[in-house]
Amino acid sequence: MRTMKADIINGNEPLSKALDAISRTGTAVMVTKNGKYYGLIDDRVIRPNISDSSRTKAISAAVRAPRLTEDMSLEECMRAFMAGHFKSLPIIEKGKIIGAISRADVMNEMVRMGNVPKTSVSALMASPIYTVDEKETMGMARGLMRKLGVHHLAVTRRGRVCGSLSPFDFSMLSLKPKGRQRFALTSEIDNPDEKKVVEYLREKLVTVRASEPLESAARKMARRNVSKLVVLEGGKAVGVLTAIDVMKFMLSLIEEGPTVFISGLPEDDMFYYGDIEESMKSTLKKFMRSFELGDVNIHFKKGKSTYQMSSKLDVEHSNLVVHSEGYDLKTVVNENLDEIKRILKKRKDYKRDKRKHYMTEGFYGGRTESFYERTG
Repeated sequence: MRTMKADIINGNEPLSKALDAISRTGTAVMVTKNGKYYGLIDDRVIRPNISDSSRTKAISAAVRAPRLTEDMSLEECMRAFMAGHFKSLPIIEKGKIIGAISRADVMNEMVRMGNVPKTSVSALMASPIYTVDEKETMGMARGLMRKLGVHHLAVTRRGRVCGSLSPFDFSMLSLKPKGRQRFALTSEIDNPDEKKVVEYLREKLVTVRASEPLESAARKMARRNVSKLVVLEGGKAVGVLTAIDVMKFMLSLIEEGPTVFISGLPEDDMFYYGDIEESMKSTLKKFMRSFELGDVNIHFKKGKSTYQMSSKLDVEHSNLVVHSEGYDLKTVVNENLDEIKRILKKRKDYKRDKRKHYMTEGFYGGRTESFYERTG
């Protein structure tokens, strides 16, 4: 698989240095501690409550993320990226960072191997696309993003999409004036919400037609080194296609049985990702002959002292949602799986009893006719 040189900084170096690199590459910076890989920083993990990035150590903003090895398969790489929607991940050998792989690299490998499913962009795109005009304020855009529950907005100019806005743009300001050597966080700027969107939008925007083959879209992501495309139909923006959408769809075709997707797992607990995934699959395996099971989406949220777990299952084309909460991750996961098992067993028993009922009884002349009466 195509690899790239990793941007590496020591955890004791200032966060501002990492932010400059992120702005330049659009991917991630790898952070080391005592010469070994510690975690990474990208535009999704920056917290807006940092008062001064030049005085904050990079290691304080780093998150524990999966690590790759040179002999990993394409499927294993996709799973690693799905664990936290990372833009790039490090390749580690004996604790040392020897390179990095971006989501665009994964797209490139999918195209090279001919593994991209034969379908159109419109089948996978997320629609509608949410937009904000470039003349609106950052405060208005922030409120819209919060209201819609989305992480990106497309920015329009005279009705046409011209750029994008993300939490990264809310958390930090671009280098202004040109040549300035450190980022200024929004907390250092007077009334940042009154600034215009046009001042902070990123214009690196790549489009694709809704009717184009998915392979063409994946090739475009790889060639332009981007992880999302704005989908056009009749010249108008109608949706968004992301690298995560493509990976998720491809994994669903590779796997036997339901595909399990996990998000929100705290960095310190990322080690348990595979165990949780396998435990869920093992639980559902017992019911695969009884029900048509679709994808499973698991989301974690960690509070000050508790874990929350929400599992959403596609059972016979309807959603089954199970919540659990507790002080220990293992207990929360087990309680969630036990509740899923209980509900599915109850449904299975009901389905079996209902089938028995129709096998032994029929309807004749408006009244129930027993099996004995029918056979005489």
